[in-house]
Amino acid sequence: MCSKLCDSHQRLPHKSAWAAAALAACLLSCASFEHLTQVTDTFPQAKECGKCHIDIYQEWSQSDHAGAYANPHFRAATNDYAFGDCLNCHAPEPMLTVDTPAARSGKREEGVTCVACHLDQGALAGPLEATGKVQPHPIGVRPDVYRDVGICGRCHEGTLQEWKSAAGEKQTCQQCHMPEVTRKMTQSSGGFSNVIVAMEHETLQRRHVFAIPAADAVDEMLTVEIGHDETGVEIALHNILPHSLPTGDYGFRILVLELLVTDGQGAEHSLTHVELAPEMKTHIPALGTWRSLVTVPAESVSLRVRLRRHSYHDQPVLDLLDRTIELGPYHASQ
Repeated sequence: MCSKLCDSHQRLPHKSAWAAAALAACLLSCASFEHLTQVTDTFPQAKECGKCHIDIYQEWSQSDHAGAYANPHFRAATNDYAFGDCLNCHAPEPMLTVDTPAARSGKREEGVTCVACHLDQGALAGPLEATGKVQPHPIGVRPDVYRDVGICGRCHEGTLQEWKSAAGEKQTCQQCHMPEVTRKMTQSSGGFSNVIVAMEHETLQRRHVFAIPAADAVDEMLTVEIGHDETGVEIALHNILPHSLPTGDYGFRILVLELLVTDGQGAEHSLTHVELAPEMKTHIPALGTWRSLVTVPAESVSLRVRLRRHSYHDQPVLDLLDRTIELGPYHASQ
C-alpha cells in the first residue's frame, strides 16, 4: 500500500494539498517511530528527537540540562558519582513523574534529556496541541502540567519552596527561564521532510534554554537605590524575583557587590566587597531587600557600584550592574 501510494503521487500533474498529505502519510507509514515512545533496556536519545525538533534540540544541547551529569563540577562534588541520590535529578528516568524522579540506569551522560520531561504513558507530551497534519508519534497535551512550576520543582525543590512563599502575583519558572518564541514545532532537514514541515503552522512556544536572564534584563531581577550625602552612602538592593537571589540548592553561585571610589587624582580605591550567597545565608530573600550604609572618604569625587554574578572558575562572570555616581562638591572640597 505504501509503495502504491507513493507511486501514485509521482503521477499527479500538480502538487495539491491532497497529494502532500498523502505523501506525508506514506512517509510516516513507511518509517517506524515506535522507538520514540518505547522504554525497554534503553530509551529514545535526544539526538533522535533532534532529527525533527532541530531548534529545540540545539537549545537543549547548549543548556545546563544537557550537561547535568557530565558536568565535571557535578562529578567532583559527588566523588565520581558515588552519591547516588544526586543522580535522580542529574540523570532522571525517561518518564514524566509527579515527584522527584528516580535515576535511570543507562545513557546518563545525556543529563536531563527530552524524555525525562516529555515521555508520559506512551506519548510524548507537552503544553500545545499538535500543529501539523500528521503526527509521527503519539502526542499528549498537558498544559496544566507543563505551565505549572511543579514540573521544575521536582528537582529544584528549594527554589520551588521559595517561590511558593513569595506573596502576590509572580512569574513562573517557565516565563523567566524559557523565553517565548513563535516558530514551527519541527524544522526540515531537507528532502521529504520539507513536505511534512510545510504542512505545519507556527505557534507561540517556549525555548528550551533553561538559562538565567541576561545582564540586560537586570531590571527584571532587582532594583537598586543609592542615596548619598556628606557622611556616606546607603545602598539598597531590592530582589523582585519570587525566589532568593542567588538561588539554588547545591553548586556554586554567588553575587559580589563592590563599592569603589575615585579620588581627586583619578585613582580608584575599593571601599567594600560583599559576597551574597545561599551557603553563607547572605543571599537576598524572595521579594526582600539588602541594605548597607558605607562611610565614604572625604576626598572621593565619585562612587562606582558594581554587582557581578560568579559561578565556577571556568564559567564566565555575569555583570549585572555597573553604575558610577558623582558625589558632589562637598566631598571634593573637604
